Amino acid sequence: MFVNILNIFKKINLIENKSRICKKKTLKMSKEMENFVSYISGEWSNKKQSQDFPALWAHIHVCYRPLPFDMLGMHSFYIESAFDYMIDKPYKTAVMGLNRKENFIEAKNFRVIKPEEYWFGSHDDSLLKTLNKDRLIETPSICSTIFEYKTDENIFIGITKPGKKCIINVDNKKTYLDSRITLSKDEYTSWDIGRDVEDDSQIWGATSGPFCFSKIRSF
Repeated sequence: MFVNILNIFKKINLIENKSRICKKKTLKMSKEMENFVSYISGEWSNKKQSQDFPALWAHIHVCYRPLPFDMLGMHSFYIESAFDYMIDKPYKTAVMGLNRKENFIEAKNFRVIKPEEYWFGSHDDSLLKTLNKDRLIETPSICSTIFEYKTDENIFIGITKPGKKCIINVDNKKTYLDSRITLSKDEYTSWDIGRDVEDDSQIWGATSGPFCFSKIRSF
């Protein structure tokens, strides 16, 4: 599994070098959006990965709970990442909105104001009744993730917008975010890396490869 995932990530460099992707018919792009929403909605777990390599990977749950379309005027999700032993106290929350472009899907990110008020909402959506756009802060678009659909592999491949502009300062070190994601119907991988803006060397993030999740339920 790891070999296949790493091979896919090598192909990501091909996306970064393209100035534009061949245009696709609107109908096909609409189908791609439908597939993306269907694939990502649900609860994901890396239980097998954590059991196979307990010294390297904690057991994590990531949930993508669909939100009403009219909340942001686009398909959007409330997201929680939590350790298996602290499901009700996620270490990371966010909202993601999807924009359909003519040649890719852009995932925009939003921070939640006072996120603790919505903890466990990805598992019980009744806790999200008061969540609205006024409780969100949009992050810079330079930090959005762009997804391209690989029809031959039936998989979406996502990367941080090219250009090294999503800057994150860590220990007085200027780094840029290099996120790499794959998404299929039943598998999802995520690899967030911080690279030096000067020489592209890795400064932070997992060094053993991506988190590898399997879908355990759909929403």
